[in-house]
Amino acid sequence: MTIGVLWQKRTSYRTWPSPGLSEDQFREWVDRRSDLPLAVKGHTFVLKGDNMIRVDGGKFLFEDALELVKLLNSRSPLDQINATLMIAERNGALRLIVVALVAVIIVVVLVLALH
Repeated sequence: MTIGVLWQKRTSYRTWPSPGLSEDQFREWVDRRSDLPLAVKGHTFVLKGDNMIRVDGGKFLFEDALELVKLLNSRSPLDQINATLMIAERNGALRLIVVALVAVIIVVVLVLALH
């Protein structure tokens, strides 16, 4: 055996993670107008109307949803976090988180002010 073959056998298990759902697969799902939801990295995509896709309750246009699929399937953790924040913003969860943080800050300030 040559060194190249040995190296290939030893490193063959080191494959990159599967890319997940490709853009073409997403486009096919949209073109089929399927009633079944699509799961991408833990988020649920549901077709609503002609150009509207709901992702975890938030409304996105086709182009925005396609961008979400790209970001969710990215190897960059920052892109994945960005996509998750975009989804949370559209479905109202981000607003609730901000309100809860403001409430906690107010309570902490009041407790510190009274002591």
